[in-house]
Amino acid sequence: MKSLVLTAALTTLTTLVLGAPKDPYPAPCGRSDPSGICTTKSTCYDKGGFWVQRDCTFYNVLDIGCCYSIPDDKK
Repeated sequence: MKSLVLTAALTTLTTLVLGAPKDPYPAPCGRSDPSGICTTKSTCYDKGGFWVQRDCTFYNVLDIGCCYSIPDDKK
Protein backbone atom coordinates (compact mmCIF):
# COMPACT_ATOMS: atom_id res chain seq x y z
CA MET A 1 0.00 0.00 0.00
CA LYS A 2 2.84 2.39 0.85
CA SER A 3 4.55 1.71 -2.45
CA LEU A 4 1.32 2.45 -4.33
CA VAL A 5 0.95 5.82 -2.60
CA LEU A 6 4.63 6.60 -3.17
CA THR A 7 4.37 5.67 -6.85
CA ALA A 8 1.28 7.85 -7.29
CA ALA A 9 3.00 10.78 -5.57
CA LEU A 10 6.12 10.45 -7.72
CA THR A 11 4.04 10.20 -10.89
CA THR A 12 2.09 13.33 -9.96
CA LEU A 13 5.26 15.23 -9.12
CA THR A 14 6.93 14.21 -12.37
CA THR A 15 3.87 15.27 -14.37
CA LEU A 16 3.83 18.67 -12.70
CA VAL A 17 7.54 19.28 -13.27
CA LEU A 18 7.55 18.21 -16.91
CA GLY A 19 4.24 19.87 -17.73
CA ALA A 20 5.12 23.30 -16.32
CA PRO A 21 5.76 25.90 -19.02
CA LYS A 22 9.23 27.35 -19.23
CA ASP A 23 9.80 30.93 -18.17
CA PRO A 24 9.48 33.05 -21.32
CA TYR A 25 12.17 35.45 -20.09
CA PRO A 26 12.99 37.55 -21.91
CA ALA A 27 9.34 37.95 -22.82
CA PRO A 28 8.55 40.06 -25.86
CA CYS A 29 7.21 43.50 -25.05
CA GLY A 30 6.08 46.64 -26.76
CA ARG A 31 3.05 48.85 -27.22
CA SER A 32 1.23 47.54 -30.29
CA ASP A 33 3.83 45.27 -31.85
CA PRO A 34 6.28 43.34 -29.66
CA SER A 35 9.52 45.00 -30.64
CA GLY A 36 11.63 44.63 -27.49
CA ILE A 37 12.46 42.21 -24.70
CA CYS A 38 11.74 42.34 -20.98
CA THR A 39 14.95 42.90 -19.04
CA THR A 40 16.53 44.95 -16.28
CA LYS A 41 17.76 48.47 -16.94
CA SER A 42 21.44 47.58 -16.52
CA THR A 43 21.20 44.56 -18.83
CA CYS A 44 19.45 46.65 -21.47
CA TYR A 45 22.14 49.33 -21.37
CA ASP A 46 24.85 46.64 -21.49
CA LYS A 47 23.24 45.36 -24.70
CA GLY A 48 23.14 48.90 -26.13
CA GLY A 49 19.36 49.29 -26.01
CA PHE A 50 16.85 51.89 -24.82
CA TRP A 51 14.96 50.93 -21.64
CA VAL A 52 11.34 51.87 -20.74
CA GLN A 53 10.10 50.76 -17.32
CA ARG A 54 6.35 50.76 -17.94
CA ASP A 55 6.24 48.74 -21.17
CA CYS A 56 6.83 45.26 -19.75
CA THR A 57 3.52 44.27 -18.21
CA PHE A 58 4.25 40.53 -18.40
CA TYR A 59 6.23 40.52 -15.15
CA ASN A 60 4.56 43.56 -13.51
CA VAL A 61 7.54 44.41 -11.31
CA LEU A 62 9.38 47.72 -11.14
CA ASP A 63 12.89 46.48 -11.95
CA ILE A 64 11.91 44.77 -15.22
CA GLY A 65 11.14 46.96 -18.22
CA CYS A 66 11.13 46.77 -21.99
CA CYS A 67 14.43 47.08 -23.85
CA TYR A 68 14.13 48.49 -27.39
CA SER A 69 16.58 49.05 -30.23
CA ILE A 70 19.12 46.40 -29.27
CA PRO A 71 21.79 46.42 -31.98
CA ASP A 72 22.39 43.20 -33.87
CA ASP A 73 25.57 41.36 -32.93
CA LYS A 74 25.98 40.23 -36.54
CA LYS A 75 28.40 42.49 -38.40
